[in-house]
Amino acid sequence: MKLYNARQSKQLDQCAQRQLPGLLLMKRAALFAYKTLNHIAPKAKKLLVLAGTGNNGGDGLMLAQYALIEGYEVDVTILGNPDQIQGDAQTVWQECQALGLTANPLTINTLTQADILVDAVLGIGLNKPVTGELAQQFQLINSVQKPVLALDIPSGLSADTGAVLGSAIQASHTCTFITHKPGLYTAQGTDTVGKIHFSNLFIDSSCYEKQAYIAQNHSLKYWLKKRHPLKAAAHKGSQGTLLLIGGNRNMMGAIQLAGMAALNSGAGLVKILTKLEHCLAITQAQPELMVYDADAPHQLASLLESIKAIAIGPGLGQDDWAQYLWQQIMPVNIAKVVDADALNLLAKSPQKRNDWVLTPHPGEAARLLNTTIQTIQRDRFEAIRQLQQKYGGVIVLKGNGTLIYDGQQIELCTAGNAGMAVGGMGDVLTGTLASFIGQGLSLFDAACLGVYCHAHSGDLLANQKSQAGILPTDVIETLSQLLKYGD
Repeated sequence: MKLYNARQSKQLDQCAQRQLPGLLLMKRAALFAYKTLNHIAPKAKKLLVLAGTGNNGGDGLMLAQYALIEGYEVDVTILGNPDQIQGDAQTVWQECQALGLTANPLTINTLTQADILVDAVLGIGLNKPVTGELAQQFQLINSVQKPVLALDIPSGLSADTGAVLGSAIQASHTCTFITHKPGLYTAQGTDTVGKIHFSNLFIDSSCYEKQAYIAQNHSLKYWLKKRHPLKAAAHKGSQGTLLLIGGNRNMMGAIQLAGMAALNSGAGLVKILTKLEHCLAITQAQPELMVYDADAPHQLASLLESIKAIAIGPGLGQDDWAQYLWQQIMPVNIAKVVDADALNLLAKSPQKRNDWVLTPHPGEAARLLNTTIQTIQRDRFEAIRQLQQKYGGVIVLKGNGTLIYDGQQIELCTAGNAGMAVGGMGDVLTGTLASFIGQGLSLFDAACLGVYCHAHSGDLLANQKSQAGILPTDVIETLSQLLKYGD
């Protein structure tokens, strides 16, 4: 799935209109939305169409016509001045009036009497906050908690970033047309759009072939095929030897989780460099892990000889012990995954390299860019570009709609769920990424495969039981189940 920002989506729409009349595209959009409405609300009898004065409003008004002809009781409320409706939307509004439809004021009664609402107020061109009377109207619409079918995008949501611009209508379902917009799948978008229904409106494929896009979203199976198949002559060394560094005082669990995840995602040998006080406990809990005392003389140098990938950060801390290990590992020319407190140390002394994967959550990203979490979340695509430009390598910007970027291509993962917001999940991801790098994947492919396996493991667990109570150890156990789909 390719994702197109608002500008690119408009270019595709213009390409389509050079081949088809705009009114025909509007009819196709409305017909698809009408069929979707019948599917999601088969018992609905009364429909309230909330229309704006642009083409998005025209889609809604065309839907109102279809519904009226098919026997629905239809009310129309135009949020704006009906005299400002122009172009194809004006033609459709005139047809609605000929059928007896009129513009009614927005009231609590009209909202509560409807079985379902259609949001056709604002489209993908919105680039400033919704304020004043319109924001108050959106709040009133949301307050009645009626099912809402949004057309193309919920009004008030940025198509480019997924940020709510001031105020937005909360949709239960969204019919989006011609393109998948990135804002539907990341940041606040996933909590605003409900279930997404897509139609390309049957526009010619040549329009897509000519058009640039901002990001892609592939399937888990696509990324699983990037793994190198196990050969009969494989041995533990050929499957990658990893070094995981972390586990400061009282934070043993973080590095242990990373190690367990690396093993369960196929690493051949996993070595852990940690505090002496943790060595015995980790070995007893997971004897497959090889655990070493970070304070032993020359320990690090001797471990690096056969290492294919390093992960540093889980439970590392930021004290003198952590800073010493960080300073020792930075000059080493081995691929690295940098997470957690290692990112905080990096933020204090920024440098740029091409041999690492950085995995910040929004808070860590804010520290790396010396900004606020709100700024990061306001435009995650711009944030990940700035991170990659400043620090190099591959960036994994975690969160709702995780982004992966190597300076050339952006992958957006739509999998994962809120139940994964649990301490230790990031450590599991770190170990998984390091494992795939050690197995010979490129940094970008390893990052994408790791993110997808991690997220889909969480979704599999949510489907098996519920989102509540998903543990990092549950995700670790599920990783190997997912890997079989690529064999």
